[in-house]
Amino acid sequence: MRHGVYFLHDGNIIIRVEDSVFRIHRYFLTRESQHFRSLFNVPYRDPPGTSEANPVVLDDVTSEAFADFLWIFYNDKYSIYTATPEKWQRILALAQKWKFGQVEELCVRELEKLTIPAVEKIKIYQDFSLNPELLYDSYVELITRPEPLELEEGMRLEPLTSLKIARARELRIARVLGPDRATSLFGPAALQSQEPETRSVIRDVFELQGPAPAPPTATAEQNPASDDHVDEVPPTRRQPRRGGSRGTASDIFR
Repeated sequence: MRHGVYFLHDGNIIIRVEDSVFRIHRYFLTRESQHFRSLFNVPYRDPPGTSEANPVVLDDVTSEAFADFLWIFYNDKYSIYTATPEKWQRILALAQKWKFGQVEELCVRELEKLTIPAVEKIKIYQDFSLNPELLYDSYVELITRPEPLELEEGMRLEPLTSLKIARARELRIARVLGPDRATSLFGPAALQSQEPETRSVIRDVFELQGPAPAPPTATAEQNPASDDHVDEVPPTRRQPRRGGSRGTASDIFR
C-alpha cells in the first residue's frame, strides 16, 4: 500500500517498510548516512528501489517510525518542529541506528525545549546515552523536592541512578544542617534555597558541573553606563555526547 504522505511522484527511491511503500528522494538519506549509501549502492543491473515491484526493504523499523523520521526532511513548516517526546524518541532511535548525527542533535535540541517530568527525562537521556550534563536541572528537582522518589519512579530508573538520587538528598541535608540532623526528615522542603550545597552534591554524586554561577550584579555606581550595556548571550550547551561515568554502588556510599 502506498503511504498516504510519503509516496512522492518525483521521488527517486522506493522503499517498503512493513505494508507501506514510500517513494522519496534518496538524497536525504545518503547525504549523511553511510548506512544508506552502502544500501543503495549495489552493483546490480536492476537494483532494489527502482520500482514498486522491486523496492528497498527495511525490516528493522516500523512504518510509523520511518514516517516520523522522514518528517524531519519534509516538514512543511520550515524548521518549526512540534512533536511529542515519544515522537522525538522514535526519530532519535533511528538517527542513532543509522548514524544521522545532525538529526540526533536536532532531536536533543527539541527535547530540551519540552517540559518533561524529571524522572522521565533522566530515563530517556540514559536510554539514548545522551550528554548527562543536560540532566543537571532534573537532578536538582529530584533532590530538592520535599518527597523522595516514589517506588514507581525508582523502578523506571536504573538502580544505580535511584541510589545516587537517594544519596544526594541525604548528603545535601547533611551539608546544610551539619551534625544536628534531627530535622532531616523535613529538611528538603526548607532547603531549596541552598544553591551552593546543591551544586556541590550534584558535582560529587553525579559528577556533573552544571551551569556556571551567575556573576554578581553591578550597581549603578559601579557601572554608570549600565543603561547602555548590552548583556552578552551565554554560550549554548555543548552538543550531546555518548556515555558518561556512572560509577558503582560502592562509589556512592564511600
